[in-house]
Amino acid sequence: MPDISYVLPVYNKAAVLPFFIRSLRQQTGDFSAEYIFVDDASSDDSLSVLRAETAGLANVQILENSENKGPAIRLNQGAQAACGDFLVLFDCDEVIAPNAVITLLGLARRHGADMVHGKWQKTGDAIADIHAREIPADIATQVYEDPLKRALGKGLVRMTWLVDRNLFAKAGGCDESVFIQDESLPLRLAAQARCLLDTAAVVTWVPDEGSHLSDNKIQQHHDRFMTFYHFLRQYPQLDPAYRQKLGQKCISAARKALRDGHAMPGLKLQCAYFAAKLGLYQADGTFLDELYNAFKMISAVRRPNSQ
Repeated sequence: MPDISYVLPVYNKAAVLPFFIRSLRQQTGDFSAEYIFVDDASSDDSLSVLRAETAGLANVQILENSENKGPAIRLNQGAQAACGDFLVLFDCDEVIAPNAVITLLGLARRHGADMVHGKWQKTGDAIADIHAREIPADIATQVYEDPLKRALGKGLVRMTWLVDRNLFAKAGGCDESVFIQDESLPLRLAAQARCLLDTAAVVTWVPDEGSHLSDNKIQQHHDRFMTFYHFLRQYPQLDPAYRQKLGQKCISAARKALRDGHAMPGLKLQCAYFAAKLGLYQADGTFLDELYNAFKMISAVRRPNSQ
């Protein structure tokens, strides 16, 4: 059983994979690893690049798929094939700091944490020109014994995670009813976690160039709303303060969709927004169901093919 399993969904990343995989090869520290790449029916040369760039690398699996179903489903598929103590989750169009994994792994072991999140740094450099810096030994880290409270805050949506594999399984992995897992995964993990670490360590360097699914604003609004809506339904006995916070997030996502020109029950939404700002909105009414139906009618959104 390896110490860590890299679980890495891939979709049309042929141009950047050589630089990402090089940064995987250059990871320092004493740990064992397996590499699980999950191709999401790429239409470019991602598969052939993966095979070429991982040649000679031990413990590699490349899972091929004939249908494009999105990163949430493919992350779950990769996690099911993993056997490491921890899962390491990165996006494949970035460059990883050379001591990123050993830093995250060391923090998890030192604090007995089952989920650790690192930071990312955007850069104007092309990916070929990025020189990721090492993480300092004395990097600041916050320990959260109430992981859900932290997950309901900001700044945890980047795929810079080290997660206990058993926690991932217990949480049910990503919400497969949304296309992009950025919001759903930390929330679902935190609901089951013992301890969350949020470190200031910059573990990945992100070029400005390229196209990202999350650049689609209505996709963001849709998937954020669905994440919080489903979570509320999944955990009906949640602390009232947390339910109120989740309801506020649903209202916020819908209001942004309305702002961007998508059909929403405008007057009701504005009233709910101001009620939420005053702490008066109750997340258990039928209005969220109305918003759910409005989001389901939006066509300019990618949804898993199975839905």
